[in-house]
Amino acid sequence: MAAETTAFVDVSVLPMDAERVLEHRTVLVTGDRITMIGAASEVTVPADARRVDGRGRFLMPGLGEMHGHNPPLGSSPEYIANVYFLYVANGVTTVRGMLGWPGQLELRDRVNRSELLGPSLYLAGPSFSGSTVPTPPQAVARVREQKAQGWDLLKVHPGVKREVYDAMARTADEVGIRFAGHIPADVGLRHAIAMHQETVDHLDGYIEDMQAEDAPVDPAKLASIVKLTCDTGTWVVPTMALWETIIGAADLAQMEQYPELRYMPAKEVERWRTVYQKRTGAPQFNARRAAQIAANRKVLLKALDAAGARIIFGTDAPQEFSVPGFSVHRELRAMVAAGMTPYAALRSATVTMGEYLHAKDRFGTVTTGSRADLILLEANPLTDVAAVAKRAGVMVRGRWLSEAEIQAGLQRIASTR
Repeated sequence: MAAETTAFVDVSVLPMDAERVLEHRTVLVTGDRITMIGAASEVTVPADARRVDGRGRFLMPGLGEMHGHNPPLGSSPEYIANVYFLYVANGVTTVRGMLGWPGQLELRDRVNRSELLGPSLYLAGPSFSGSTVPTPPQAVARVREQKAQGWDLLKVHPGVKREVYDAMARTADEVGIRFAGHIPADVGLRHAIAMHQETVDHLDGYIEDMQAEDAPVDPAKLASIVKLTCDTGTWVVPTMALWETIIGAADLAQMEQYPELRYMPAKEVERWRTVYQKRTGAPQFNARRAAQIAANRKVLLKALDAAGARIIFGTDAPQEFSVPGFSVHRELRAMVAAGMTPYAALRSATVTMGEYLHAKDRFGTVTTGSRADLILLEANPLTDVAAVAKRAGVMVRGRWLSEAEIQAGLQRIASTR
């Protein structure tokens, strides 16, 4: 059977390789690839192609969620399908899943073969933590096992001792698999960077390294750790919006009003509420300290961006009040509020994401030969990142979903929660 062709006709293209808009273009997609981009007046649209009107609209690459999660072990097929749909509905076409469990590799392959609608998946295996790998030999065995099983990377959680971490890192280098995630306290940020941890997620370890938990950031300490990050090419995943929730600096009453909560199971939303209340109601909780850390994280992100650090986008969804797909809109706004330009924030979720995963496939730009992961928007997100929520449709691996189809799917999910 011949691959289907879709034509986005007379559209403004945001290739995202630079901060520019290419007006009056026609983009052809055949199968899962972008096959032609040219002036609308010059491109001949095949007679049997699906035509999508691009007039007054903007076509950009699909977004990457570089710290996302699959539904947990034991989830129903319906819930799994819902989570994947929520990602795609919001233009998230690639997810790096950061906590593995049995059965995920099969899900990854089904989704990536388009047997199940969802973003392309690249998955970390089951966690390396203080409880799962208490000794170096156990860490070595776990690395080899996950490499043999076919996981895309290793996930580091807190609690790992330095000698165990080093055994993991050396073995990962030996067998050719990368590791990413948290910075265990016994390891520290600078040692993790020296051991070539590929991504530092949540900006973990930075505030501790700068001793900025209770006071404003010291400029000299900030400059030092930013320089090290850039010099070593270490990738960082900020997760700004979610981390304000994790440290107790968010407004619970405001989060409870998020309209996207209607797409999550009511029991899960109630659990999020209870967890947050317990966190902020604990005797040791210090609201002033939480606010200071939140402020310092903004200073840090702005400095990393200004220095040219490799920032890749992530929201840690699904997580406390971080709903898959919908969380990207809050994270983009948080990154801009911290001092990044709309282009820089969007670049972290497109071009930079594609650079990070370049060995897997070609995506993250609107260019000929790239995987056809696309979002058609009603307004220009380079002017206002909120425009990413104003969709006319989403394409994932060449499959087109109109906004009408997306809304119908969302309504179905909301009606069954």
